[in-house]
Amino acid sequence: MQIKTIAMMMAMGCTVAVLTGCGVPKDQFEAKVAELDKATKEIETLKGKNADLESLLNSEKSKLRNAHADLDKAAKRIATLKQAEATASSALADQKALVQNLKSKLAAAQSSLSSAQSQTEEAKSALATLQEEYAKLKKRFEALQKNMKALTAPPQVSAPQSVAPAAAESSTEKSALDVLNEMSNM
Repeated sequence: MQIKTIAMMMAMGCTVAVLTGCGVPKDQFEAKVAELDKATKEIETLKGKNADLESLLNSEKSKLRNAHADLDKAAKRIATLKQAEATASSALADQKALVQNLKSKLAAAQSSLSSAQSQTEEAKSALATLQEEYAKLKKRFEALQKNMKALTAPPQVSAPQSVAPAAAESSTEKSALDVLNEMSNM
């Protein structure tokens, strides 16, 4: 830029030399010099404005680079978030499938529970019936035992009988009582 200024000054000097030496009137010479001075001042003003605009342009370029860097970071973050969303979506789908599986297992378990409760009620009813029958059988058994004891009691006869048949009868009687006692113990 300084070269341009020097070149302009030289051009101005040459112009002055040519004009003065060529017989150009002083008015025209001074008008041309004034125009050259005005043009030089405009050039200096434009150079200042150009420097300001270059500074502003550099500032805007810096902002643009920062915006591009921020945009790249945002794009990476978006990609990361999309991947996290895909992972979360996959995990959610897995959990939904697990919930459906657990719901079906729960329905099966509730069905089994209902069936087991029904069977329990039937078993309780059957147990109550069996207990009633057992009580009846026990009473009948006790009555049978009394009857057997009454049959096995020695008759109140005054006539003596032979000893051998009585011994055979008592061994038979004991075995019948033993059988009844075994049955009651079961």
